[in-house]
Amino acid sequence: MTTSIESYSREEAVTDILLVRLPAKSLLRFKCVCASWRDLIKSESFIKKHYDCESSRPRLWICKFGVDYRQSPPLRALTCFLLPDKLITGIVPTSQRVYRCEDVDDFRGIYGPVNGLILLMKGHFLCNVRFAWWNPATKECRIIPIVEFELQRFFDEHDTVTAIGYDAVTKDYKLLSLRMYMNEEKRETHPRTFGAVYSMNNDSWKHIEPNFHYNDTLCESRGCTHIDGVYYWLCLIKGSGYVISTFDFTTEMFGQMEGPAIPKNHWGTLMMRGGSLAAMSSNQMSQPETSCYDIWARIGENNWIKIITVNPPIGWHSPLGMWDYDKYIYELNRTYNLVYYDPTAKQTTNFGLAFTEIGSGSVYPISYKESLVPINRENPTEEDTVEYFLITF
Repeated sequence: MTTSIESYSREEAVTDILLVRLPAKSLLRFKCVCASWRDLIKSESFIKKHYDCESSRPRLWICKFGVDYRQSPPLRALTCFLLPDKLITGIVPTSQRVYRCEDVDDFRGIYGPVNGLILLMKGHFLCNVRFAWWNPATKECRIIPIVEFELQRFFDEHDTVTAIGYDAVTKDYKLLSLRMYMNEEKRETHPRTFGAVYSMNNDSWKHIEPNFHYNDTLCESRGCTHIDGVYYWLCLIKGSGYVISTFDFTTEMFGQMEGPAIPKNHWGTLMMRGGSLAAMSSNQMSQPETSCYDIWARIGENNWIKIITVNPPIGWHSPLGMWDYDKYIYELNRTYNLVYYDPTAKQTTNFGLAFTEIGSGSVYPISYKESLVPINRENPTEEDTVEYFLITF
């Protein structure tokens, strides 16, 4: 009798059973074994199999940008920590520092990941916004050309929206950048939203005209709310209420659909719950002991139900999203410590990351999974490193 393994060809057995289960660090070394392995590991089909492999589950990353004012001059650093496979309520998890860069200049944010790729952002929103793709698993970095808009001398920054996604039709990773400006002379929002889409395949920007009102507010998601080539936001329509706004990275068009029944005077945002879209809302966020957060789940194509109301017994805080299906993450505003609250166990657990001395800055919980997706240009330079982008560019 022939077993399932014996029915494989040798190449299929190596690929499907062995190599796809290995971490990226090992596979990058194995590219040097022989030409056939190098070509296999670099192939598009293998990269997809490796990323989709069930033995590799997303892990929680905590990325912290902070300033340590105890030092002179103050030390600005970006540090990333990897959390264990499973978080157990009541037990402080053991974290592993997987990246650190010091002397970081003008840092603004982290977006993603999408298929293992992260977007880094630096600069002033008005005229000096800079972006770079980063693949932490392969240590590749690709600095994106600066996009320019036709701005008036009386403009000042007002708001910015950034999203990344994957166009499966053209097999292209894209970046959406929206800018809103204040008219300082009239002291009002300029009645136009500026937009552009960057294509990694073309390494260039294309200007677009967003088809939504400049007074509508796209609420920044807690985490990356990108699913199957579409990015989702909770959008507050002035004078009306909340809806779901979308951007399709294939058609490069905006859309709108009905959202959860969140009152228009409540704070709200989208996030991921497991692998599905969810929403969080509150009529009095961040208050010690008393804040309640309604959690909404999307069922089917676009049916929303409120599944739970969470009342974390913690002090002044900022909600940062959730992990898995039942762990709600908060930053404590006075100590800058990170905790998660498990409403089933009715217990708060500290992540054990000491941020008290570097509290000034931002923290980003990320659902991260290793990827071999290449982002280097054909002829990368010495400047195509994440350290060059963070420190010098």
